Amino acid sequence: MKKYRVFDGHCDTAIELWRQAQNLRSNSLAVSLERAERLDGYAQFFAFCTAWLETRMPHTEHFARALDYFTEQLRENEDRITLCRTMREADAAMAAGKAAAFLAIEGAEAVREDPGLLEAAYEKGVRMVSLVWNLPNSLSGSCQTGEGLSEKGKDFFRRAQRLGMLVDVSHLSERGFWDMTELAEKPIVASHSDAFAVCPHPRNLTDAQFRAICDLDGTVGLNLYGPFLTQEKTPTLDDLRRHLDHFLALGGEGHLALGADLDGCEILPEGFAAVDDYNALGDYLVKTGYSDETIQNLFCNSLRKVVTTCIM
Repeated sequence: MKKYRVFDGHCDTAIELWRQAQNLRSNSLAVSLERAERLDGYAQFFAFCTAWLETRMPHTEHFARALDYFTEQLRENEDRITLCRTMREADAAMAAGKAAAFLAIEGAEAVREDPGLLEAAYEKGVRMVSLVWNLPNSLSGSCQTGEGLSEKGKDFFRRAQRLGMLVDVSHLSERGFWDMTELAEKPIVASHSDAFAVCPHPRNLTDAQFRAICDLDGTVGLNLYGPFLTQEKTPTLDDLRRHLDHFLALGGEGHLALGADLDGCEILPEGFAAVDDYNALGDYLVKTGYSDETIQNLFCNSLRKVVTTCIM
């Protein structure tokens, strides 16, 4: 089986490591360094989402504790993985045979929707942020509620882009999405979303949204969560291919990436269970007729390009 270089835009492994007190090197999760070493190179945005945690601990404290735990995991495994702040650092890490870790915040509750805390997170290495998860906050409504960006949300978005962060629209409301495109000075990304036309789930993107992301030179990371892929009970790689084909037909070559949502979802396509299964996915795409250019763009190059453009 051929080995592939992978740059994935979203996983929830970092917060699950903290919640379950597991080790990044070897664990029972879908992402581990041992699994990643079966690839030909691996870069990953590790997301920290606290909005769904139903405890009395403040979101900022959840984030701080989870980040401290993950930072310690990086330190313990520095022979195998490097925290990266730029694409140049990621390229250097992979050239040295290490994985490249980027940090992301999913839902601005983790920084209390506060621009000052956003800047502090940037200094700690965070290079991607989404304004909301599935719950609305003072910045915007979500895909579940529908409100657009508030004035505070618009200011937050501008600050994030000017800092040099990617802004992720995956959980954003459609109104909020269009508010954001009017303000965008750089590309935006949907780190883990699929095509609404193929599977009408509220987390998926309309054709108009996808074209807008392409027009801004952004990327969309294909999500492997079953209910986003199909309304059938058992998702397959053929379902993923339908989303890929649909986006390619809309002019998506060079704008499609990976954002599997590993360790953030339980229902994955048959034959895909963990990060090293990207090798099998690559072989499947070859057998079903995709060009090497399309596969390389999907697996690494599209996201690499937008990270190079946006992150300073």
